[in-house]
Amino acid sequence: MSLPLMSSASSNRSQADALAGGAAYAARRTGSGDAIGPTTLLCASGRGGSGTTLISALLAVAAAGEGHRVLLIDADDFVGPLAMTLGVTPRASWQDLRGGRVSPADVATPVSTTLTLVAGGAARLAGEGAPQLTSAERKACLRRLSALSEGMDLVVIDCGARLESVLAAITPHSGERLVAIASGADPVGLASTYALCKAVATRHGALPVELLVNRLEGSEAARCFDAIDAGARQFLGLSLRLAGAIPADPTLDAALRKGMTFADAAAGSPAAVAAHDVVTRALTVRPLSRSGV
Repeated sequence: MSLPLMSSASSNRSQADALAGGAAYAARRTGSGDAIGPTTLLCASGRGGSGTTLISALLAVAAAGEGHRVLLIDADDFVGPLAMTLGVTPRASWQDLRGGRVSPADVATPVSTTLTLVAGGAARLAGEGAPQLTSAERKACLRRLSALSEGMDLVVIDCGARLESVLAAITPHSGERLVAIASGADPVGLASTYALCKAVATRHGALPVELLVNRLEGSEAARCFDAIDAGARQFLGLSLRLAGAIPADPTLDAALRKGMTFADAAAGSPAAVAAHDVVTRALTVRPLSRSGV
């Protein structure tokens, strides 16, 4: 899996193409009143350390490597780890959108000809000491990023383990789904993933929910999914879909520790192969409705 490098000229053309018509996107509607948008994966977990950043990067790089135009958004308020993971230096983060200081195009950082990153973390243009965003400001900033989605095939949003980030990132539109990441079949892991599904379903009952099992595979991943799905069906009336499973991958971890770029380290690794399967299904299979159909 490799990402084509871009010259500054091709970068500008790619950005211009991706951003063209962004204002029209926000106003476009289907006959049912739902906004039309690209396939959007809200990657989130119920507890820290579940691997949302790594999985978000794997999914985005896998799709971009196949030629799909991908927007990757780091919804983290404080650190913004995706920029470091992908080895880019953003000029601004999405928090810089507060107060209209910059436009959505100004917070888009090209990673390759097919992958664009919107960095997270603190505002970079406001200087030190800028106040933290309120919940309303966070939601407003993230929703302004819808202008960048025009022309994209896939949007991946790393929401981390903060419910507030998940709720702020929900647009909603017909291509959107929550990808709840479960990182273990232990009681705490199962309970935290179920709690995430419950919290989102309570507030956004129509949002499809899929489960992605991290660091497990085969029968262990299936048991993890079955346990959470059974609880969701019984107590929430919510049908989950298994998005897939990403195995533990020491080879990827070792390559990253040696300083390899993310795309090179991921190429051909077990985790990247599994992520490719997940994102291929996501781009070809419509999400389940709340009723499971």
